[in-house]
Amino acid sequence: MAIGSPSDALPYVNAIRLLLGGYGAYSREKRRETDVAVREEVGRAATRVRNHLNNVHDSAYRDDDANLVAACARAIEEVDSLRNDVDKAATGGEHPFFSVQRSASKKIINKLIKHDHDTLQMVTKAVNSSNEMEKSHAEDSECLEEVLRCQQLVSSCRGHFSERSKVLRKI
Repeated sequence: MAIGSPSDALPYVNAIRLLLGGYGAYSREKRRETDVAVREEVGRAATRVRNHLNNVHDSAYRDDDANLVAACARAIEEVDSLRNDVDKAATGGEHPFFSVQRSASKKIINKLIKHDHDTLQMVTKAVNSSNEMEKSHAEDSECLEEVLRCQQLVSSCRGHFSERSKVLRKI
């Protein structure tokens, strides 16, 4: 769905505010704080995914399940890559969007808001998937496919987050 007017972005802003209490929707006064809050939330969610995967990895190692151990290790590497991307991500374009109060069009700001919303939804799905994976492993069911699905969700989130720099370049 394309966002045309500022009122079209309101549902996305409200959804993000449920996750991030002080989300400022990139208002002039809170641009840097908003960017940091989004990146920190993606990082925290990635840490939760990593913790679930690590628990399954350790349990599988104790059970001598080499296939599951290897799958968990690959998924953990993907989560670590996402965390690294988030930690090292650009916070602006050619001009210092976050340090100088440079004006950006409402269309670009709305696109950034929607992108943040979609990224947070994707990382939330990865957290839920990793939680279900750990729960099913604790119940002694086969969870190799769930680990692979979790890795795919994290990989998709990583790709989607990397597209954020394209949006920031337009600012």
